[in-house]
Amino acid sequence: MDHIKYSKNVLDPDRFRDLKDLCTKHVNEIPSYNFCRKTEESSNYLEEIIRHLIGREHHVEYWVRNALDPTLFHVDGNELEQKIEYVRHRGFDPDTNIEFPLNTHILYVNIDSRMEGGELHILPYNTYIQGRPIMDTNYQPLDKSPMITIKPIENNLVLWTKPVYHAVSGVINSDVVRNRISFMFSSWDKIPKVYEKHEHWSNYNPDFIAGTQHEPKPMEFNLK
Repeated sequence: MDHIKYSKNVLDPDRFRDLKDLCTKHVNEIPSYNFCRKTEESSNYLEEIIRHLIGREHHVEYWVRNALDPTLFHVDGNELEQKIEYVRHRGFDPDTNIEFPLNTHILYVNIDSRMEGGELHILPYNTYIQGRPIMDTNYQPLDKSPMITIKPIENNLVLWTKPVYHAVSGVINSDVVRNRISFMFSSWDKIPKVYEKHEHWSNYNPDFIAGTQHEPKPMEFNLK
């Protein structure tokens, strides 16, 4: 299974300590979506870590999440652009442009040793289905579809190179566990249109019922 790889202890202790400290203290300040051009110098420590791990051959999109709740099966693609279109069209536009990165990396940064649940589930042979949204709330794998389940461990990294469906189970004891922080990044061989003018973006609010919906918005990111 060459398109999925798992590596242990990918950062030296000092680098990992600094990364964990930054992500833990500032997880709520880091923009939801970020982009680093291969032709530009690193603008923050997150980008320095990325280039230390994978070099600077490609552009890179990156994000940090503290995910205690479950996530549904989905693929990684130009999600930011699709969220903008989702709010504008009040739902998924089947004619929207869908693009995929070259790969996805997940580096586990702060994982409480007491955590129950919170596993990553990968469907290694289930790749994106044409015509479906990236944020697909209705996708259900077929019964007995092969699945890889990975328990998050700090400083270990998961990599895949195809648009495979993946999900995360919720943390069962979230009353005790406060952190399940992961640092994700994907290589791109092009600059997605949404990142041509702005490299850092907030998330969206899709709550049309309450009338509080809004698109992702460009924002500043000055954390070094």
